[in-house]
Amino acid sequence: MLTLLFVPLLAPFGVLARPTSFSLGQLVFQLPSSPVVENGVAENDVTPPPPPAFQVAPPTTPIRVLHQFDDLRLENLHARSNGELILSVINKPMLYILDPTKQNSKPVLLHEFPGVTACLGQAEIAPDVFAVVAGNWTEPGSHTPGSFSVWSIDLTTRGKPKVKQIAALPEANALNGMTTLHGGSPDIVLIADSVLGALWKLNVTSGEYKMAFDSPLFVNSTGAPIGINGIRSYSGSVYFFNSGQGTYGRVPVTYDGEWAGEVQILARIDTDGSWDDFDMDWEGNAWVATHQAALMEVTVEGKMRNTTGDGTFSMANPTSARFGRGSKEEEKTLYLSAAGDQTHAGQVIAVKTWLI
Repeated sequence: MLTLLFVPLLAPFGVLARPTSFSLGQLVFQLPSSPVVENGVAENDVTPPPPPAFQVAPPTTPIRVLHQFDDLRLENLHARSNGELILSVINKPMLYILDPTKQNSKPVLLHEFPGVTACLGQAEIAPDVFAVVAGNWTEPGSHTPGSFSVWSIDLTTRGKPKVKQIAALPEANALNGMTTLHGGSPDIVLIADSVLGALWKLNVTSGEYKMAFDSPLFVNSTGAPIGINGIRSYSGSVYFFNSGQGTYGRVPVTYDGEWAGEVQILARIDTDGSWDDFDMDWEGNAWVATHQAALMEVTVEGKMRNTTGDGTFSMANPTSARFGRGSKEEEKTLYLSAAGDQTHAGQVIAVKTWLI
């Protein structure tokens, strides 16, 4: 009798293990070197028996669409500590919430902002309290300067969230990505202005704000409608992607978000499309949503890897990327928001990074 030995396809998750590539070609079943003999007759000399009634399940799918919207287009997302995803809608002033761990989970409307057309960047400013950018922005190049503000969404109580405006920024032109300060002041967020080519500094407790700094490396210089886009703070620096210039860089900042050194360019895009928002893993590597349909990994040394743009999976304009929360597997699962294209509306996509 031939006994099948099932070998687990996934290695156990280490506490800080980096996602590794996986190939089905690495999985080898060792077969006997000589025919199996039963009752004195070689197996090759008789008609093979019918296949067993069961079939081995296919390997885990590394990339899948969790939800396809009918008409809403997504700009950003953030994971709560319980694993749920908060989704920013770009063509409506709405926030949705989605549980990615439940089969066929449906998004639920969390809040709709009055008097504006879009929601954009998000940052967690306290446990289960999020800051969100709202303003008039329907598509790149179509926005209303002076319409932008930052709001807090408090999800710590049952029922409807507590929503209040932190500050209006009438001097801002086009607020976009936002980040807290990794290891820095919990009162400060920095917000990218994609048209002015600047970073705004906002105190989420007092509501005071100012332009922290600007740079020619933040502006758009190629004719594209926007420049600096996604930003993340990591180990004393703010990392950024400039959509118009096709660059990835960083700038050192102080504990309270002031400029502390020169802007450094780490990489330049080598594919068609433009970089958008991103997240950073535990080693400081950036995982960035790239128009038109790819997820890119950029290492701290600036080396780039196109993880999904090989044509095997189609994304409809991914706009942001965030690692999940709530379990070891979720922390290695990257979630993407997508704005959609002429065929599809917005999407929420899950990527198991250890399989790509």
